[in-house]
Amino acid sequence: MLFRVLLLALLLGSAPAAWAQRNAAPIPKVAPSFFSTYTYLSYTIQDKATSAEPMAARGVGGTLTLRPDGTYQKRLTLAGNGTTMAFDQDGRFTFAGDQITFSYTDKKGQPRTDQGTFRLQPAARLLTLTLIAYPAGNKGVYTLRVQ
Repeated sequence: MLFRVLLLALLLGSAPAAWAQRNAAPIPKVAPSFFSTYTYLSYTIQDKATSAEPMAARGVGGTLTLRPDGTYQKRLTLAGNGTTMAFDQDGRFTFAGDQITFSYTDKKGQPRTDQGTFRLQPAARLLTLTLIAYPAGNKGVYTLRVQ
């Protein structure tokens, strides 16, 4: 009988904690390796006004560092036709579920936000970012490998 009373007390004592945990905002679950430095492998842009098929950029290089404190550093380069273009950003990112948002200040000092989805494949050491592009309906897809 004492065992049943102790068991009941234990169950009742943990009920509020279990209830609170069920009703708390979901915490995004990512592998610890999500917070890392990645190397850009490829970049494609879907510009529906130009083509129904995504276009692959040439000469993709650089890195993306995602830190546990929510800051990031992007150093993307695209090379082609004898020129190299650099896209450098330092900012903050947030994520929930498979959604990710990057906030930064552009070269003109204006606040910018890029939104989209991410897919982490820890076994393959790959991160895929699909970001909404302009105009609406277009998208950019980045494939990166953890260093």
